[in-house]
Amino acid sequence: MAIPNRIQKALQKKANGSVVAPAGYGKTETIADIVAGTSCRCLLLTHTLAGVDALRKRLREKGVKSHRYQLETIAAWSLRYAAAYPVTSGFPRLATPRGHQWSTVYTAARQLLGGRSIDRVIQASYGLVLVDEYQDCSVGQHEIVRLLSGLVPTLIFGDPLQSIFDFGGEPTVRWHEDVLPAFPKIDELDTPWRWINKKNDPLADWLRTVRAELLAGRAIDLRKAPACVRVHHLDEPRRLRSLEKKACGHGSLSDANRLAIIGSKSSERVRAALAKRVHAQNIETIECKDLQTACSRIEAATGMERLTFLMELLQRSIIGVSLRPFLRRVSEIHKGKVIRKPLTAAEAAAMEILASEKLEPLIALIDEFRRGGRTFRGELIFALRESLLLRCLPESGTLLECAWHVQERRRHAGRRHGYKIVTSTLLAKGLEYENSVVFLTEPATREDIYVALTRASRQIDIVTTALDLLAK
Repeated sequence: MAIPNRIQKALQKKANGSVVAPAGYGKTETIADIVAGTSCRCLLLTHTLAGVDALRKRLREKGVKSHRYQLETIAAWSLRYAAAYPVTSGFPRLATPRGHQWSTVYTAARQLLGGRSIDRVIQASYGLVLVDEYQDCSVGQHEIVRLLSGLVPTLIFGDPLQSIFDFGGEPTVRWHEDVLPAFPKIDELDTPWRWINKKNDPLADWLRTVRAELLAGRAIDLRKAPACVRVHHLDEPRRLRSLEKKACGHGSLSDANRLAIIGSKSSERVRAALAKRVHAQNIETIECKDLQTACSRIEAATGMERLTFLMELLQRSIIGVSLRPFLRRVSEIHKGKVIRKPLTAAEAAAMEILASEKLEPLIALIDEFRRGGRTFRGELIFALRESLLLRCLPESGTLLECAWHVQERRRHAGRRHGYKIVTSTLLAKGLEYENSVVFLTEPATREDIYVALTRASRQIDIVTTALDLLAK
């Protein structure tokens, strides 16, 4: 794929600028082509490790040697430079920052770049800066890139219609007010490669129309959708379960024909319950509030309270866990009641939990139920098991700290999802699937609607309460 002419001219002029890149329009390919076609060393910045992996894979496919570029998240690059010049940046020597501590990292990186003391270092290191997914920048990250652009020619790629992240206390960058004054628009990618490559022009054309309607603030008439978009009208709440089954009942799924079911953005447990009903794997956030809660509760409890909590979690994560009969029998055995049937391996592990504060019996209990049932919250249960194993080691810290280390390893190792998953727009953003089911049964922003509808390359099923879809 050739680099578009307007982008090529901007590169020749060494100008700063922005490129609008709608979902599926070849942004990653364009960035890789730019790196492959330039003679200087490039700095490539993005937001997630998944984004880093996607860019690195594409660069390898094009045969670009690793010494030709440096590829990092904005967070990792900022931390590395702030920590390398702690006196100038004012950066306190922290372990890996968590949560709100990242604001300290960005402040230090801005102070370092603004002080002009490393101008020559930056200019000697890079000849071009390329930043991906720019709509997801916080205001602090934007200031870092803006300072970089004063030293090295910088192109940023993004799409204001895909801005769905929330940084809590710090706002995300505003495209027209913040981005365009610093990075004037150079071009907008205009070829929907994701669907053209699948020979699915009807879906490409419809999504182009959807994008225009969302940007204009108009309603989307789902009755005009092509045949590859199946609409399931939820006209009565009691029909939801039957429509779930119909929409999510794709046959012949495989690693080459995957299905992403995009459910509630706000609730992990609502998505997990949906995954259980439709026989899919639930995708967890890296932060995973349920994992954090589990670690805190398990470490604080002992005996029957600890066992009961773990069993409740397993029941919410594994099909085949019968909570009440299991706890009733274990309680009777613990109280000394004579039993005829010998203890199962799971019951033996439960008895050990009641008899000691060791964590190894919890691992044994998890393993027994994983073997005997179908786990639909596999990421949660695996992370909890790994956290318990790490906590059993000497000087390992609290169980919550162990969980943080486990999740950091997962973050850096990457994640391989199954062929039928339940996810959210936040977790699916930037990824591509062959098929999707999109639940639009509650108010949604135009950004969430657009991200959800652009994940699938072959077929979309939409479960909706309204045939005229209007963003909130």
